[in-house]
Amino acid sequence: MKKLLGIGVVAAIVAIAAVVNAASGGMAPTLRARWPHAFQRAKMSVIAQKLGLTADQRGKLKAIRGQTVEAVKAIQANSALTPEQKQAQVAAARQAGRVQMGVVLTDEQKGKLAFIRNHPERLNVLATRRFKVGLVANRLGLSPDQRTKIRDINAKTAAAVKPIRMDASLPPEAKHARVRQLVEASRTEIRGILTPEQQIRLDRMRRRLLAPLGPLG
Repeated sequence: MKKLLGIGVVAAIVAIAAVVNAASGGMAPTLRARWPHAFQRAKMSVIAQKLGLTADQRGKLKAIRGQTVEAVKAIQANSALTPEQKQAQVAAARQAGRVQMGVVLTDEQKGKLAFIRNHPERLNVLATRRFKVGLVANRLGLSPDQRTKIRDINAKTAAAVKPIRMDASLPPEAKHARVRQLVEASRTEIRGILTPEQQIRLDRMRRRLLAPLGPLG
């Protein structure tokens, strides 16, 4: 039940989550292979959110990442180096970048980052969901304003769900029912943000993706 509630918070609170979940079968293992850069951006976005980075921190970290990328490219393009030397220098450049990034983070953020690094599979799951939601959002043609409103609704719903999950006095069935109510309310609210054309497009996507699942899908 705890796993079900977790999935509900992360994936189902968005109006398009049903489409995302229906499209997930067999897709996750290929994400990193088919869209490596986009998947990496999704991971960085998740990490930035979990760490609570400020705009200033984001700018500094982006600059450091850019410098590291350029340094690695220069090393790899240096024909005077042996493969072993390139490997060692690339590792050193990346380590130097991590040290620089560590200076930008607070002690609390460093602790959170260490936790994230110790749970890579969880990070991949969150990045995969974010990537899929982004794909569907792009297909719907969501405007920046719509995306912001949806994120606000997501945050509000997640905040409302958390105490329900933590309430030890509630039986699992009651928790599930209350979370379901919040999820349905958020879906209705988000659907109201979509234009009529986007709603039609979303319904078509749902029908196309859910049809293969049969009447129980």
